[in-house]
Amino acid sequence: MYQGRMRLFRGNKRKRRITLFFIVVLILLFSTYFLLYSQNNDKVKLNNLNIKLEDLKNAFNPAVNKFNEKTISTIIIDPGHGGKDPGTIGVDKIFEKNIVLPFSLELKKELEEILPNVKIVLTRTGDTYPTLEERFKIANETAKINTDKSKNALFISIHANASFSPRARGFEVYFVSAQESSEYARAVSMFENEALVKFNKIDTSQYEKDSSQLTHNYMLIEQYQKESRLLAESIAEEVFKVDGVVKRPIPVQNALFYVLKGSIMPAVLIETGFITNPDDAKFLSTKETRIKMVKAAAKGIKNYIELFEETKGFTK
Repeated sequence: MYQGRMRLFRGNKRKRRITLFFIVVLILLFSTYFLLYSQNNDKVKLNNLNIKLEDLKNAFNPAVNKFNEKTISTIIIDPGHGGKDPGTIGVDKIFEKNIVLPFSLELKKELEEILPNVKIVLTRTGDTYPTLEERFKIANETAKINTDKSKNALFISIHANASFSPRARGFEVYFVSAQESSEYARAVSMFENEALVKFNKIDTSQYEKDSSQLTHNYMLIEQYQKESRLLAESIAEEVFKVDGVVKRPIPVQNALFYVLKGSIMPAVLIETGFITNPDDAKFLSTKETRIKMVKAAAKGIKNYIELFEETKGFTK
C-alpha cells in the first residue's frame, strides 16, 4: 500500500512537471510569435540593434539562395596594412606592407588573365592606409551588397606573418569565425586586428559594442562560412604544390578578423609566409619565386569558381 501511494505520488508529480513544461513552451511560442509577427513592430531589438525582420529571414532561411548569379563575377583583393601602418617588420627591416602590395598587384594581373570575365578590384594600389572599415566597405560597395543588383563576390586579404622564432615559416589561410580554431589562430587575429587600436584609435571592445552595422553584417556572413572554408582550402591546396612553400601544421584555420567580418561574401585572409624567417622573406622578396605562389593562389581561386559553377553555388 505504501509503495502504491508512492507510485501514485510520483505519477502525479510527473504529470505536474509535464503540464508545467507545456505551459512554458506555449508561453515561449506565444512570445516569439508576438515578437516576430506583431504588425505594430516591423523591427526586432536584438542586443540594442534595430534589425529588419526581412534581413533576418534572408540571412537564416535555408530556402533562400544567397547567390544571385551563376558564377562569381567580382573579386576584391585587399593588400594588408600600408601607409602609416607598416604591418610586421621582418629580417633586414622588411615591412609587411611592402611585401603584400606587389603580391596583390601580381595576383590581380594573373586573375585578369585566367578569369577575363571577372572584375578584379584592389582596396589599395599604393602605399596608402585604408582603415579596416574602409576596406570591407570597398568590398561591399564593389559587390553592390544590400541592393537588388548585388554581385557574387570574393574578398581576399593578403598579409605576411611574423614570429619571435626565426625558424617559424610557412603559408596558411584563414576564414572568419567567432571561435578561433586554436590559440595560435587567436594570436594571429589579435595581431592583425591591432590596427584598430594603434592607427584608428579605437578600443576593440567598444568598437564591437557600438558598431551595430558590423554586428549585423556578422550575422549575415555566418551563411558564407562554408564557402569561405572551401575557398581557403582550394587556395592552400594549389600553393602547397609550389616548390619552396612550407606547409604549416594546420594550414587552414578560422579566426575573428575584423576586415573579413565586415565583408558580406566568402572571404579569406592569406598569410603568405613569415618575413621574420630568412628563407620565407627571401622567397617573398624575390619576384621569380613570389610569382609562382601568386599563380598557384590564382589557380586555387579559379578552381573554387569552377566548383561553384558546377554545383550551382554549392546547392547540390
